[in-house]
Amino acid sequence: MLLDMKIVLTFALLLLTRYASAQLVVLSEKESVKKNLTVKELDKQYPEGQELGLEVPRSIYDAIRNALDVVMGPKKVEKLTVASSLYLNNEGKIDYLIYNFGGNMWVVENGKAVLRKPDFNQDSLSRIISENLPAQLAGFISKRHIGEKSKLNLYSNFTISASELKSKAVAQNDSIVGSMLSKLKGTEKVIVKKDSVIKGLDAALASVDTLKIKTLYLERALLKSVPDVIYRFPNLEMLSLLDNDLEEVNINMSRLPKLKHLNLSGNILSENSIKISSNKTLQLLNLQRNIIHDIPFAVKNCKKLETLWLGRNKLSALSDRSFGKMKRLRDLNLYKARIASLPGGVKKMRRLEVLDLYYNNLEKLPGSVTKLKRLTHLAVANNQLTVLPEKLNKLKRLNVLYAHHNHLSKLPANIVKLNNLLILDLGFNWFTDFPSELTRFASLQDLDLSSNNFTEFPVELLSVQRLNKLFLRGNPFLQDDREVKYGPQFSQLKSKNIEVFY
Repeated sequence: MLLDMKIVLTFALLLLTRYASAQLVVLSEKESVKKNLTVKELDKQYPEGQELGLEVPRSIYDAIRNALDVVMGPKKVEKLTVASSLYLNNEGKIDYLIYNFGGNMWVVENGKAVLRKPDFNQDSLSRIISENLPAQLAGFISKRHIGEKSKLNLYSNFTISASELKSKAVAQNDSIVGSMLSKLKGTEKVIVKKDSVIKGLDAALASVDTLKIKTLYLERALLKSVPDVIYRFPNLEMLSLLDNDLEEVNINMSRLPKLKHLNLSGNILSENSIKISSNKTLQLLNLQRNIIHDIPFAVKNCKKLETLWLGRNKLSALSDRSFGKMKRLRDLNLYKARIASLPGGVKKMRRLEVLDLYYNNLEKLPGSVTKLKRLTHLAVANNQLTVLPEKLNKLKRLNVLYAHHNHLSKLPANIVKLNNLLILDLGFNWFTDFPSELTRFASLQDLDLSSNNFTEFPVELLSVQRLNKLFLRGNPFLQDDREVKYGPQFSQLKSKNIEVFY
């Protein structure tokens, strides 16, 4: 108890010291443990950001890598990876940067090149980084993260490519790889680039036959504005500006009369900074991972838009009006968008077929969801739902319902009238009594009841007539003696060609 109190007090003291000096703290993971400033403790103060893995914006990745490159200088080793955890405050500045080393390098053993962990003085390199990196990152600000604390993980890779610096092992490995490729010559898969596709700003500027270009990728190009070069390609059907630093866009669709897909994900766009002129061609608009709070008005200028992806934004300003003028929409992705309440106006999207509400903060769904008569896929998993809408049976075309990781303990009685339901996932909920409705579905193929609170085998399952897969893992009744205790029941289910996972 005293030790725990000491750790808490030490952590609090470090926090107060940092705020008093407003100085970026850089520590190796080893150093952070010594100071009781562990990643575990920091993670409690700084929630994980919206970016995953390779989605870390290039401008942030470059800023950290370049700073490390300058600081380490000639001390870099071959095949070194520096893994960094950035803890950002609500001004978008780094409070803490905790790092460690990884990666592999080639060494010679018995005349052969083999991979081993880098062999170098980690304490010495750590001291150089911890002492000098704060000055290199003093002016760093991430506009994407202003307004709330967050955490980012990224990996900076360093490879010595100059031939005079390569070790004997690396040189030998290059020779081995070269020899292998030589032997495989004529059998390797040849990747042919389509003439209608351009990747990169330089290639777009250099293109001569612009009329044949249908796809243009200007991704991770550190763009701060949309380049006019996009209008060189009047037959463009797909434009991706993913992971740039765009704070506003203004797309003149009259100059791109055939554009069907527009990807603006991973930028710094708000709902008011997106301008797309009125059009009848755009079918898919990807606005994921921006700083959008409401459905942009620009969406309503896209008269034939069918797919809208708004996942991993901060949709805190949704209202009934948000869903107007989107009558043609078929696929709406609101994944991990921090939605606490879904407005009833969602019913306006009468043609909607797919609604993704994964990982939000919903405690209930509006009854108006049942007005979406064309809905085939409904994903409400990873919320805090305690009930599903009573009139869910009105969704007569529903094929798939993902409702796992909620707080459900009962089902609406009429759910059995979903005659086209094929997949029902109710795993990781709060069911203690088996819902009798589950035995009466006409077409159900997959049923997932994993990790609920069934203390005994649900005998009602034996009356199920049609089912392909049944998932029961993680329930309390599945103890070490399950094969002996419930063997006859499992055999009876399998005799009906039901594959049981337990």
